Amino acid sequence: MSTGPTAGTHRPADERRAQLLDAAVDVLREHGLKGLTTRAVTARAGVPHGIFHYAFGSKAALVRALVERELTGAAAAWGAAVESDDVHTALRQALLAQLDVVRADPERDAYLTELVRATQDDADTRPALWEQDRYRAEVEHRLTDWSRDARIRWAAPVADVAALVLSATDGVIQAWVLDRDDRRAETSVDLLARAVASLARPA
Repeated sequence: MSTGPTAGTHRPADERRAQLLDAAVDVLREHGLKGLTTRAVTARAGVPHGIFHYAFGSKAALVRALVERELTGAAAAWGAAVESDDVHTALRQALLAQLDVVRADPERDAYLTELVRATQDDADTRPALWEQDRYRAEVEHRLTDWSRDARIRWAAPVADVAALVLSATDGVIQAWVLDRDDRRAETSVDLLARAVASLARPA
């Protein structure tokens, strides 16, 4: 719970936004997107309601910021992936890292999926989808690095390979969310890494 003895005192805007984003996550975990109101967020943060408008101005701005922060965290799994001249190994480790993020906190994946869908349906929050483009760009960057290090080229444009990887990874993750079968998920990750690595050609 995002409360504290200084909750109602003056704090820098960035600190206030982080405090309210943390409170919004708590609300989402307990009540889902329908329960995400500005009053619920400020109540959870233990601050006056007026502080919300000082920090974000609107609920749409809060949702945008939340999607941006959460997808940035998801992209970090790719940013921290190993360097390797074996594309299959590098892909497998990156995909397992992505799966592990979800396995460590399945509730986070559930509310993030709900948030992203909301941004697609709401004109006020749709601009947050630029963060998904940044996520895809991170995957493209890693694929490009691996192709350079392994001295290979991709049989399709790297942007298309990245889109395939993200779509297939999402399928693996959603299957795990439904059945919680670690062995099946890890086998799927290995097969996906092999399938994508088969698109590599000698440079």
